[in-house]
Amino acid sequence: MSRIRQTALTSMLLATSGLACSERKITTCDITQRACQESIYYRVLDLRGDGYDPFGGLPPVNVITEDEFRAQLEADQAAAAAQNGPDPWDKAKLLLHLSTTASASAPGSDGGVAADGGAATGDAGNDAGSGSSTIDDQATHILAYYDSHTKTVTVISHPTRTGTHPLEDGMVTLAHELVHALQDRELNLNREDFHTDDEFLAFEGLIEGDARFYEDLFTEDVRIMLGSSPLDPTTWPDEELDYAYANFDQLGSPLFAAQYLMYPLGAKYEATLYRAGGNAAIRHGYAKEPIRTVGFLVGPDGRAPPVGSGDVSTPPVVCALPLNGDTVGARQYGAVQIYTFLRGWGVSHDVAFATAQAWTGDYLLMQASADLGTTAVSWRIELVAAPPASIAQTLQASGELSVSAGARSLQITVSDSTKPLVWQAVSNCP
Repeated sequence: MSRIRQTALTSMLLATSGLACSERKITTCDITQRACQESIYYRVLDLRGDGYDPFGGLPPVNVITEDEFRAQLEADQAAAAAQNGPDPWDKAKLLLHLSTTASASAPGSDGGVAADGGAATGDAGNDAGSGSSTIDDQATHILAYYDSHTKTVTVISHPTRTGTHPLEDGMVTLAHELVHALQDRELNLNREDFHTDDEFLAFEGLIEGDARFYEDLFTEDVRIMLGSSPLDPTTWPDEELDYAYANFDQLGSPLFAAQYLMYPLGAKYEATLYRAGGNAAIRHGYAKEPIRTVGFLVGPDGRAPPVGSGDVSTPPVVCALPLNGDTVGARQYGAVQIYTFLRGWGVSHDVAFATAQAWTGDYLLMQASADLGTTAVSWRIELVAAPPASIAQTLQASGELSVSAGARSLQITVSDSTKPLVWQAVSNCP
């Protein structure tokens, strides 16, 4: 669970009388204890409207210490670094300011699945896997996670953890991870058929949004248990998004901010379905969920993006690339990542959001020298309308990026070469 989420949760739990009545369905408990795990699990089944228990009892739950979790994170990070070696995309991400550090994959946190099939990190304040400081942060703050490979929920014991509502925070986190265990009986959380980063991130929006939405319903249960006045949790995703947009600088790097935003964006999508038809509408929504992140970018006015969740045409190959380059790679990041990229360079929320909503495709190509000493990146973003002139002005203000705005496109290029590169037109782009 991210810091920003913990802050929001704590604020929701603060207004309490402190006493639970005997008729309450749940009571405060310690998630390291099996009886507590069972009570949370059966309440989650209740909230989801499940007419049967697919596990025939509590799903597999493992409890480890904070030190054991830290050792696991360190071992996973070392193994990933040894297996993957230097990644030429790290430099490309740095040049675009998509990330702040070159990073290796580090599994194990908030129960989501990463693009490589590992667990996605859950701390919005850092780049995933950026080093020992991130491991320290994860080991200290992560309370539980679901591993879709072992089909196990792991609870991390933090006996010295303090806070306004430490036990209740743990209960809410476990509820979220138990939703993942239930999802894994209905969906394949180990999918590997994603063709683009955008497709993966859209799937993340469905999975984490679903878990976040039922986490919100469970949080409302906890609030009522503690004596607070009832609220409408279906409005919370909008409140969380408003807070995140207004405090974007707290979300970490644009790459991580995009991953974080899929939680409330997905929860908003689920809340809309829930208001229309309850739990059944959410289950039916699995069959028609957005397959591109642009499908989640519905603003407070309810206006849906023009592209929506359907297929998009492949945009033209980037118009210009350097003549030299030994290592080549291409990606499609999608609308949400474009939103966070623009915000990271200082574009306002309103302009960045409207531009991301206008996405119809993007193509990012990277070339690097054999020794990875020189990297060049070109990113073409296709839109349904002309981009605002202020975007190119803002992106070029630092002198790092070159930006060309077309009738319905943005072309962004950058390189770390110490010498001017000769760029070559490579397609019939305007």
